[in-house]
Amino acid sequence: MARVLIIIGSRREGNSKILANKIKEGLRKERISVDMITPGNQKIYLCTGCMDCDETGVCDFQDDMVENIQKVENSDYLIFITPTRWNLLSGDLKIFMDRLNPLYASRGLTGKKMIALIIGSKKKSEYSTDGALTSLGSFAESSGMQLTYTHQFHRCLAFEDILEQEEEINQTIQEIIKVIES
Repeated sequence: MARVLIIIGSRREGNSKILANKIKEGLRKERISVDMITPGNQKIYLCTGCMDCDETGVCDFQDDMVENIQKVENSDYLIFITPTRWNLLSGDLKIFMDRLNPLYASRGLTGKKMIALIIGSKKKSEYSTDGALTSLGSFAESSGMQLTYTHQFHRCLAFEDILEQEEEINQTIQEIIKVIES
């Protein structure tokens, strides 16, 4: 059975968290194991670039990333959900990705499957999500993960705007299930 970890790139109780909860509910109905973390609500130190983890495969910091790295290691699929900030992924998600360097150094991300879901505040023609998707795609490629599915939601400026896209959410959940079960 596939094990899925949803990483929510926003600490707010808004569109990203709503989407994550809907995906979690949809996957659990299919008896798919799901866990979620919100890095912005955790104690995570900034990477200092000391590069010790390149040598040891372990970060010197003892914070919530110790447990997060174990969750990533134990997962088959990583679902990254991020709102866009200046056409980029959230800072909380970038900090989380930086702190996964021990897994990069040990090749612990190689072969994992990534799903990238981007939530933009503007309409598609205003390029509010492309940069974030490019960043996540580059992260997947450089770490040896396989980017198996992407979707971009648009016009989600207010906290619950994503709820106006219920049909698109349900279709996305079904596509994610297909990817996981294939």
